[in-house]
Amino acid sequence: MPKLKLDIQRTLFIIIGTFLIALSTNAILIPNHLLSGGINGIATFLHLTLDWNVGLMVIVLNIPLFIIAIFFLKKHFIIFSFFGMLMLSFWLEVTPSITISTESPLTVIVLGGLLNGLGSGIIFRGDGSTGGSDIIAKIVNKHFSISMANVNMMVNTVIIVLSICFFSIDLATLTLATMFVASRVTHFVVDGVNYKRTLFIITDETHYEPMANHIMSELLRGVTIIPAQGAYTQANRYILYTTVSIRELAKIKSIVAHHDLAAFVTVTPTAQVFGNGRGFMHNISE
Repeated sequence: MPKLKLDIQRTLFIIIGTFLIALSTNAILIPNHLLSGGINGIATFLHLTLDWNVGLMVIVLNIPLFIIAIFFLKKHFIIFSFFGMLMLSFWLEVTPSITISTESPLTVIVLGGLLNGLGSGIIFRGDGSTGGSDIIAKIVNKHFSISMANVNMMVNTVIIVLSICFFSIDLATLTLATMFVASRVTHFVVDGVNYKRTLFIITDETHYEPMANHIMSELLRGVTIIPAQGAYTQANRYILYTTVSIRELAKIKSIVAHHDLAAFVTVTPTAQVFGNGRGFMHNISE
C-alpha cells in the first residue's frame, strides 16, 4: 500500500479511535468515578479530584513526554502520536454533553471497556498512538529491554492505587475490571478471531517426508522442512514447520502420532499470519 494511502488510513483510524475513547471517558467513566489506563486515566483522575479540565490535562501531561520523545523516538511516530493526542483532547472537549444512562455496574464495566478498547484497538490497528504511556513504554523498551506491556501495566497499577486511595476499593475494582475488558477488546480488534497455531515437529530422517506429505495432502497446509542435528545424540533430525487453524490442531496431532510416536512437537499460539495460505492475510497492510 502506498505511503500516502497508509498515512490517510492511519489518520482516519486515529480520528475514529480517539472519538470512541473520549466517548467512553465522558459518557461512562467520569459519571461513575472510574478511570481508564495511561495518561488519559491520570487526566481523568485530576478532573475527578481537582475539577481540572480533562482535555487540557491530556495535553499538559503529554508535553514533557513529547519533548523527551524527540531525542529517542522516530519523527514519524512522534508526529502521528502528537496528532492522536490532539484529537483525543479535542474529542474530550466536544463530548461532555453526551450521556449514556447506566444503572448496573456490569453495564458500566462492559460498555465502558468496550468503547475504550474498541477505540484503542482501531488506533493500534492503524499503527497509531495517542502518546502518553505509549511514549514511555517505547523509550523504556528501547533502552532497557522491558516490554511495552509491562511498562503500561506499571502505569495502570499506579492508576489503580490512586483510585483505591482517593475513591474506594469498590470503584478501584470496577476500574480494574473495565481496564481488563478494554484490553481484551483491544486485542480482539488488533488480532481478530482468526488465531492460528504454529507447530515445530522434530522427527527423524525416516518419518519426516511421509509426515510432511500427509500434512499437505490431508490439511492442504504448506510445510517447511528444516534439516537439524541433535546436540546430545548428534543424530540427523528434521524440523517440520507449519501453521494451522485451531480446529486443525487435533488432526495434525493425529497425523504426527500416526507416523512417529517419538516425535517432539511444540505448539505456539499465533495471533496474525501474513502470506499465501488458506485463512491467512495476504499482505502485511491488511
